[in-house]
Amino acid sequence: MPLSETNKALSQSIEDLIAQLDSPNVIDSNQVMTNTNSPNQANRKLLRGKRTTSLSLSTSNNNTNSNNTTQSNSFIRHNSNGANSVPLLQKNIITSKKYTKNLKSLNNRGLPKKNGGGGKHTWGTPGCELAEYYIDTKDPNYDSEEAGGVVLTGHNQDDFSNLKEIDLDDLDQEIKPIILEFFQNGDTIEVIDHLKVYQLNRIKSQLVAYFVQIALENNNTCKELMSRLLRDLTLEILNEFDYTLGFDLLLKNLKEITLDNPDAAEKTGTFIARAIADRVLTRQYIERFYDQQLYEENMPDVNDHLVFKAVESARLLVNMNDHLNQLSHIWGNKGGFLAVTELVDKIKEIIQELYDSRDLDEAIRCLKELNVPHFHHELVFEAIDFALQKANDNAIDLISDFFQRLCQSVIVTYDQFKIGVIRMIDIIQDVSLDVPNANILLEKMMNKCYAKGFVNESILDLLPNRSRKRFVSEGDGGRIKEDLY
Repeated sequence: MPLSETNKALSQSIEDLIAQLDSPNVIDSNQVMTNTNSPNQANRKLLRGKRTTSLSLSTSNNNTNSNNTTQSNSFIRHNSNGANSVPLLQKNIITSKKYTKNLKSLNNRGLPKKNGGGGKHTWGTPGCELAEYYIDTKDPNYDSEEAGGVVLTGHNQDDFSNLKEIDLDDLDQEIKPIILEFFQNGDTIEVIDHLKVYQLNRIKSQLVAYFVQIALENNNTCKELMSRLLRDLTLEILNEFDYTLGFDLLLKNLKEITLDNPDAAEKTGTFIARAIADRVLTRQYIERFYDQQLYEENMPDVNDHLVFKAVESARLLVNMNDHLNQLSHIWGNKGGFLAVTELVDKIKEIIQELYDSRDLDEAIRCLKELNVPHFHHELVFEAIDFALQKANDNAIDLISDFFQRLCQSVIVTYDQFKIGVIRMIDIIQDVSLDVPNANILLEKMMNKCYAKGFVNESILDLLPNRSRKRFVSEGDGGRIKEDLY
């Protein structure tokens, strides 16, 4: 739609205003005040407020030229206070359809926010890839070593006034309960937090020897946990020098330790080899016993047959494993460190060997070595399933005797036994597809367990309901059947 003469004049006046604001020469306000009584003062007052539609429509073509002249003189930047102190853009600009309602859009229209670095799904400002790399401590992949020298400490390292003093005589009372609890939960972080409470600078080497000595008195699972604890303590409390003095002290006391643990020398060598694999010690610790140039004072006497046996055992283990990968499993893969699928396979092997050899003691020993009391319900489940798949009296009697030994010696608790039976009851319908009489065999096994006295009626009540059977036959004189199956 073509513009009218009035709209053209108003648009021209806006362009003149913008050109006047951009020009360096601004008209002095005193020159304008001399014409305050001119007849165009009414028009300026109208221009101060919002422009109405009636005003624009009633403007005649005859006054167009005079209005353009007076408006161009009235659009002036006022710096004085009073009636003319309203900002110029808010006071005098007549908005039209080609401008938006937001006057901020007059400046920098169409430019991206924050130079392209604002909002989601943006590449960022140009050159941001050259800026300093920012490390987010809340990032799941955050590594403290990337912090570049930033050390976070809970207290001043030189201030030990709040730490508890501890001597060698207090180790059994203060430290040993922490280690025994660690053998149950395997949480190295909890042990480190407990040890940070004590002042250990004077007894660090004795602490290493004490830790290994406690582990030598326990099974291989505890030895594996102790090796992991020694590895984690390297980053928090101990260093390589402390481990060197600690293992030297342990080698010197082997004669006393072997009185209670005859294989202490060989196991100590295994600890040394595992420490080298975990980078707690270096190979130089073993080489110094064979190289005179590396000989140090106060070293253990290698001529002692116990010391030589421990060092030679460690040297053989390290030389046999060039990449030291196998040493990470030197104490064996026990149940607590196995995946669930591997642990189930171990349990199935125990049951199969029991059925082949009929040796209950060997099966119980293998079960104890797994050291998974929380997973014994899987043993009960797999043993019942094995007996049902065999579907003969020999398998049922053998598994019943096996359960009796386990429950009476409290190797398998009653709760674990009940959980295993309930798991089998839940899938008995699926088992019946392969073994049609699975319900009858399961009830027969549970009745034998009940007769032996280690199963109560609560488990029998959980068994699936049988189909109706006649306890009294017609035609046999009303005699009650004694043998139900």
